[in-house]
Amino acid sequence: MNLYHQYESLLSAEELGYVAKAREFCTGSFSESLLAAHMAGKAFPERWIADWAAIGMLGLQAKRAHGGLGASYLCKIRVAQEMAHHGFAAAFCLNHHQGGATRLSQAGTPVQIEHLLAPALRGELLLTTAMTEPAGGSDVSALTTTATPVNGGWTLSGTKAWMTNGLLVGGLIVLARVGDAAGAENIASFYVPFGASESVKRTEVLVPGGRSFRLAEVAFDRHFVPDWCLIAPPGAALKASMTAVNGARVHVAAMSVATLYAALCEAVDYCENRQAFGKPLTGHQGLRWELAEVSIRLEAANALVFRAAEQIQIGENPVGLAAQAKKFAVDTAIWGIDQCVRIVGATGASAAHRLNMHLAEVRMAAYADGTNEMLLDRVGRGLSSTYPKSIS
Repeated sequence: MNLYHQYESLLSAEELGYVAKAREFCTGSFSESLLAAHMAGKAFPERWIADWAAIGMLGLQAKRAHGGLGASYLCKIRVAQEMAHHGFAAAFCLNHHQGGATRLSQAGTPVQIEHLLAPALRGELLLTTAMTEPAGGSDVSALTTTATPVNGGWTLSGTKAWMTNGLLVGGLIVLARVGDAAGAENIASFYVPFGASESVKRTEVLVPGGRSFRLAEVAFDRHFVPDWCLIAPPGAALKASMTAVNGARVHVAAMSVATLYAALCEAVDYCENRQAFGKPLTGHQGLRWELAEVSIRLEAANALVFRAAEQIQIGENPVGLAAQAKKFAVDTAIWGIDQCVRIVGATGASAAHRLNMHLAEVRMAAYADGTNEMLLDRVGRGLSSTYPKSIS
């Protein structure tokens, strides 16, 4: 049975075609290129971003009127999973930029769309969300980046950290504080194009095994942001951003499931074909049981992720469920891929297999869109309403 049959049963024939197109793109030279770059300690070649844009995938959820494909959230999930089979980091980065184009198309002002959308769809202007700061990760309300009103716009000062593809992006979607007072009511959000300005400085955040994320710290020194770049005013920005985070959490969880699925398939294939003591490795009960345990947790994680994704698809905002899905799926993927490496043996950690890359990249999912502790707290605060006492 297809692991993704529940997702695909809710997609249109056209959307299934987009999934097939993504599968075809990722198979072959793209997949080989990801592994070669990882083994060389480099980021995957930048040209693949342009190639992905050329087949329309950065506009997957952009409106048709803007030249996009108008696909659903579940289609976005499945497309991301197809790439995550080959490399979690590449899937995370490319779908991050697809999300930036989607936001522009679906919620941007006419001026923002006129200035930014076309190059974003072509992959010429890569956008990523900037919430995290060096001294504050999960506590977004404590951010210190400031936007000071000036004639014609604002000047932005502060530093954002752990920016996905921060070494390549041509702009950020920035949360910044307007005024000196603390609290969410003074946080606004902006599109912040870089151009050739000297008021923007980038520094790579070097993560061994995770170079394909191209993580960077981006510092602003009185960087000018025009009036038309305002996304959400003070009081509305943080709420809107946190709603988007729920969808992102499920997205990360879905990609983690896909990468674990790829790792398990690779481990099973190896163990079916490797002989030891006169029979295939899967002929040994102990090893077979260990693979079976990985498969059980994979199926459980996939079911939870689908439940959360389905809620987002129908327009709900499943805060607790999204946190549950992300926490469980990421933990399961990290544990499960590690099991696959160990089961395959020393060769599992070598360049002969993709398992080493899968494990190095998926571990970064534990820090994206909320740490485990933050997610557990989010689930815990909703326990009484999610699981009320039954009435007999």
